Amino acid sequence: MTTCLKDVFIEVPLAIKEGTTAVMRCDYDLEEEALYTVKWYKGRQEFFRYVPKELPHTRVFPIATINVDVSESGPNQVVLRQVTPELDGKYRCEVSADAPTFHTQIVAAWMHVVRTMDGKPELQLEKPQYSPGEKLRANCSSPPSNPPANITWFINDKELGNGRTFRIPSVRPSGSLYKTVSSIEYDVLIAGKLKVKCQSDIYHVIGSETVVMLDEDKPRLASILQPQSHSTGLKSAHPVGTILLITFVVIR
Repeated sequence: MTTCLKDVFIEVPLAIKEGTTAVMRCDYDLEEEALYTVKWYKGRQEFFRYVPKELPHTRVFPIATINVDVSESGPNQVVLRQVTPELDGKYRCEVSADAPTFHTQIVAAWMHVVRTMDGKPELQLEKPQYSPGEKLRANCSSPPSNPPANITWFINDKELGNGRTFRIPSVRPSGSLYKTVSSIEYDVLIAGKLKVKCQSDIYHVIGSETVVMLDEDKPRLASILQPQSHSTGLKSAHPVGTILLITFVVIR
């Protein structure tokens, strides 16, 4: 029975914030073979290599903007510190078994570096209370980011979709960012409180949300206060004119 390299698998963050740390893993099963080398590429450029037969075992190839943490990198992972937007792209892990087979497998995955402003979406409502039969109108704006964020609406935890969406570009010294703005119209059909949620996310990995609770707009009954006279002799007498006037208004 022959043994060989198999089950090579790469795990790279789908999306990661600019300035944070990216941990990339490459797992494999050598069975009874020995490891010859593990190589990491950004596009077609090799930037890290692990060779167990050499001292030191690791070698870093200088590429602008790639900052490899050698102390945390090894045969199964490579760690990149302070990632920049230039590191957005395709990464490959190449694993080779030792002699006599030198069996080699290559796997690849994409990593997206996201530039985003901290904060939650800004949710604006036309009015603070609603009654059944009315139409709820609302706008939601995401924090500026690149790529632009996706907005999803929820009413009482039921997903409504993305609404009518457009994006506003904002040019900054560090590059362009985009604010996503979405609006919805929702027919209020049932009585009770409404939970309105606006969710902003990028690649379903980076995001935040804003929630607003709305009360039902119930009709208020005005209280009828009868005027009282300060004269002791009139306390027992009802103000007939006032009662007739109130009765007339109610009948109309």
